Amino acid sequence: MKLSEAVTQLRNARAAHKAWVARAEALIAGIHVDKEHIPMLPTDCIFGKWYYGPGQMLRNLPAYPAIEKPHDELHRTYMQIFKLLFDEPDVSAFSRLFGGKAKAKAQQLKQAEALFSRLQNISEEVCEVLETLEKQLIAAAHKQNKSTINQTIG
Repeated sequence: MKLSEAVTQLRNARAAHKAWVARAEALIAGIHVDKEHIPMLPTDCIFGKWYYGPGQMLRNLPAYPAIEKPHDELHRTYMQIFKLLFDEPDVSAFSRLFGGKAKAKAQQLKQAEALFSRLQNISEEVCEVLETLEKQLIAAAHKQNKSTINQTIG
């Protein structure tokens, strides 16, 4: 595979990751997101499909394994947000009569917003590692080209 293709795949994976985070934000804002755009497992999102599929070609670069843990944490955090937003609050019938359900939902939304802040921090970590991975990929390709040129000249 050419360097330009590998870099393009890496950048597309990063863009897919950012779009996924934006969808999580949309959920909190109350915007409808299609179910197929809400993957729950790290292997189901577009980024995960790249990471565990074609992205494996980069597994020998030092930054590659550093992506897995924060990416998994991102999905766990997202799952917590999703459950907060879509699981019914546990409110007694008596509390429901006096607005307990609305208060519980408001509290869940507040918790979801706090978790989203955490999700954004984890996302930034993933993106930083992806940027490092891209630099390592480019450096490795240049090193390989220099080695090939030196072998040809020598």
